[in-house]
Order: sequence, then C-alpha cells, then structure tokens
Amino acid sequence: MGTGNERGDVMKFQIAGALCTLMIAGGSYAYAQTANRQNADALESELKNRALTRAAVDPAPVGEVAKETVESGVNWIEMRTALALTARREVAAQQTATRAVSRPPGMRAAPAETFKSVVVREVNLTRLPLLAPEGPRVAETLKVYSLGDSYSATAEVEDGVSMRMSGSRRKIVVGERPAALARMRAMRAQEKPLASLETPYVVTRSDSSTDLSFSKFGAGYVLSLMCDDPADARCADDAFIVGLASNIMLLNPEAGGQ
Repeated sequence: MGTGNERGDVMKFQIAGALCTLMIAGGSYAYAQTANRQNADALESELKNRALTRAAVDPAPVGEVAKETVESGVNWIEMRTALALTARREVAAQQTATRAVSRPPGMRAAPAETFKSVVVREVNLTRLPLLAPEGPRVAETLKVYSLGDSYSATAEVEDGVSMRMSGSRRKIVVGERPAALARMRAMRAQEKPLASLETPYVVTRSDSSTDLSFSKFGAGYVLSLMCDDPADARCADDAFIVGLASNIMLLNPEAGGQ
C-alpha cells in the first residue's frame, strides 16, 4: 500500500487529468459553436444571394415579406348587382319570348350546401366571391380548397376534360417596369368581353392547359381546362372554354364586407 502522500499525488494527477479533459472538451464545444454560427451566417448570405422570391427591385431583407403583392378590396355591392342583373335578364327573356329560349348568360347563386363534394367550411373561409363554371358533371364532382384570400376549385367537365378555377384578391404591384407594362398592354389588346360578367377576358395556352383569365369584383380569376388529348378541340379552340365561362356559379352569395 502506498503512503498518504503517494495517494494524494495520484489523486492530484487524476484531478488534473480530468480538468485537462474538460478544458479540451470545452474548447471543442466552443469551436463547434463558433463553426455553427459561421455556417449559419454563410447560409443566410447564400440565401440572400440565391433567393428567387424576393422583389427584383429593392428586395426586402431575409425574414421580411417582399412588398410586391397587396390585398385588394372586394366590391361586394357589385357582386350582388351582378346577381340581380342576371335574374332580371332571365325574367325579361321569358316575358318577351314566344317560344322556349336558352337562358341568357350570367352569374347565378348556387350555395355551397347544394354540392355533395364541397366542404362548406372551405367556402366560408373564402374572402372573395367564389366562382366556378356551371355544368352537370361539374356540379357532381366540384371540390373547393381555400386559403382565405385565394381559392381553387376543381371538377370534371366532360369525358376527357377537367377544369380548375382559381381566384385571388391579392395583386402584384408592377410599378414602372417597362417589360411588365409592355406585356400587360399586349394582353389587354387581345381582351374580349365576357358576357356572363360584363368584363374583359383573355385566353392563353400552355403545354398543360387552356386558360381564360379575367378580373371582376376587385379579384383576379383564371379558369383552366385540361384535356386528355392536347389536340382535343375543346382545348385547342376558344369556343368551349368561353361557353363554359358564359354561365358562372357563385358559391358564397351571402359573403361580404370583408
């Protein structure tokens, strides 16, 4: 057995060793924390340089919403006036016709409760007029997905054709950007009047859909058709999508004041 002094020396050596280990570990931890901060700073810098969603002019700092979109006010009085005008046209057409006539184009109320596949809560969340085209197959298959200030409605239209209608009360502020203004002027030159809502519309096409776009009640809308066969005349020509948009359903006629 060693003497008391020897045992004390051993203990001192063990304590010194433990302290040395703690110091090394602490130094490693501090180094790791510094490295993590440096990595985080480098990542934030990289995100600033590579971010694709920030405004092209005077971008907002990371963590702040870019001020390139604003929420527009909805004209609920105009919405109710459009409903009343359609009803008046239908009465006038019936009174003056000597034989059966087709309904005049227009927007008609079709409350969400009348559609078996529509979740009423989704409609009630929507803070703009929720529009969708009429049609027997649409009524059977219509579904609505809402984000409050925007929505999408999907449905089958006919065999081989499906549709999506989207609406939003948010708009992009273009400002004085010449390229964007020139593009908007070119699109407006192609606009034609949509009889159902008495508003201009434009039809465009992509590889995946035929789109009819218009603005009404302070919101923007796009009706998109997707055909199984891209050469299908229902998507290749304008007549079918314009006819579909000529009679529009309003699923939230009681909404307003938001």
